[in-house]
Amino acid sequence: MFSRLYQVAPNIMSPTAQHTGKTKAVFRLGPILSLLYLAFAAVVAVTTYTLNNIANTPVYMGFVQEGFITNQYHVPVNVLLEGSGNTSAVVSPQLTPTLSLSTLLYKACGQRNDTCANAFLDTTNAIWAAVAKAFRVIPAFDAPVFQDPTQMIRFSHINNLSGWNKAVVQFHIDGHPTAVTCMVRRASFAAASGQEKPTVDSVAFCSQRAYDPKWRCENEVALAVNTYAIQVNKGVAKYIGMCPRGEVYFNPDHIAMLTGGATGSMALKTVPSINEYERGVIQAGAMWDVLVATECSGLDAQTYHGWLMQCEGHVTMTWQSDALMLSNAAVLLCVIVYLVTLQLVFLRHSSVCTVPVYMSKNVVGAVVLFVAFYGNKNLQALSTYLLQNPTYQATWYALCGPAQVASIVGIMTGTAVQLWFNPRLVTQTWLLMGASIINWILVFALEAFVFPFQSKNVPGPCALATTSNCVVFSAIPRNYYVSAVVAGGVVALSIVIVYVHSWWTPRCKLALEDNSVLRYFNITSLHAIATAPQSCVRCDLTGRAVVDDGLLLIKNMLHATPQALTRMN
Repeated sequence: MFSRLYQVAPNIMSPTAQHTGKTKAVFRLGPILSLLYLAFAAVVAVTTYTLNNIANTPVYMGFVQEGFITNQYHVPVNVLLEGSGNTSAVVSPQLTPTLSLSTLLYKACGQRNDTCANAFLDTTNAIWAAVAKAFRVIPAFDAPVFQDPTQMIRFSHINNLSGWNKAVVQFHIDGHPTAVTCMVRRASFAAASGQEKPTVDSVAFCSQRAYDPKWRCENEVALAVNTYAIQVNKGVAKYIGMCPRGEVYFNPDHIAMLTGGATGSMALKTVPSINEYERGVIQAGAMWDVLVATECSGLDAQTYHGWLMQCEGHVTMTWQSDALMLSNAAVLLCVIVYLVTLQLVFLRHSSVCTVPVYMSKNVVGAVVLFVAFYGNKNLQALSTYLLQNPTYQATWYALCGPAQVASIVGIMTGTAVQLWFNPRLVTQTWLLMGASIINWILVFALEAFVFPFQSKNVPGPCALATTSNCVVFSAIPRNYYVSAVVAGGVVALSIVIVYVHSWWTPRCKLALEDNSVLRYFNITSLHAIATAPQSCVRCDLTGRAVVDDGLLLIKNMLHATPQALTRMN
């Protein structure tokens, strides 16, 4: 870009370059910065439109896999119940008729309520003893030693007691290298003939596994290992049937065929569940695997973090948001397009950018910025969920929120600096550009690549009665405002740099006594209207001082023709 600057004679408002002589070719940043802001406004419009399309409506997110190494899902724990007991394959205490495996699945205690957990220990032992008793009726059981009435079966168990529990147990016999691990899951099953109405109940899925003296919750076995389904309902234990582990694990939405049960072959499938995040902001309905694998080698008894779950599922997400600002984004884009048009038509060679000057004189940008940060909790919830549960299309949606907020901050960075110095014009355009780019990078990086991965799944209150699992993201309450603080810090630093640069840079020495711009503004020095006038004053090829047209923006004026000025609005 090149600047055409002009000298204003004492009685002529603004003669053209043909009257003043051609100016030296000077590279100017005003149009470049305005185009940068136009790009930011376009990003705001596109991301807002995208977010508006997925808000408050179910969106199929595709196939999701939670793993022990990647895409980790930490089981939310209200209070950790770990206990042990013993029984025999034949003799066990009579189970209260009101108790079922669902008792283990749905029991909830308050956060770190050890009294509640301890009170539930005897009930847990009794239910797991009933499951062990059912081993004796399993034909061709992989671990027949557990059917020997002379053997004492010992067991260790764990439960997270959050209301949608991952109750797991390891049965073992002293001196034997094998164990049996079981986990309670909700499932739907019916006779394979299809003539009966399906039963939905909690089922213990048990498989033989090597005994682990350091066991805490581990239950993963090879996909070919037999898995036995046992129902305990109203105090009665019942063996349903057997299938390979691969029928119920890493096989979402699959109908497993159970054989060998007392009532014949059974068709078993998963029950759809809804996980709720951030008090209903995110609702994830999924057809997960019937059975999941768990791993607790990294479980911290103090923080309750590290109980990992591994499974696969087809997920449909609903994101609830009432701060979509579609109309705000449209208004912002229209304003920026108008200002860029003025810049390219009238000030295409100016060092002054129209956007921060104009935006500092109205509330459009401030309103959009306020709405963006007001709804940032919802945007962070969306980004956190999608980045922690990645699918092919989820990454694009996950980055829309950070890009939207970063672009609004980028636009408002220059505006905020200009607002501080009003009515003087900030002519360090290079600084406004640098600060805007830095703020965009910082906010986008924080929102997209830092904050989402700082959150842990913590049990929280439920907003919906139909929710299976209620989780809040631990880092959002302390992170949703951090981007605003960081961006404000960059703006404050930029203001300080403007002061230092204005003080440090020598004052303009070109003779401007007869310049009618000074007379028009009724001032004796350009320092009264510009923070760095030296960047707006040049010599033409004849050696006369000429002034940048952009300085007229301070009074909303434009140099429309060689002899005429006009107002911007």
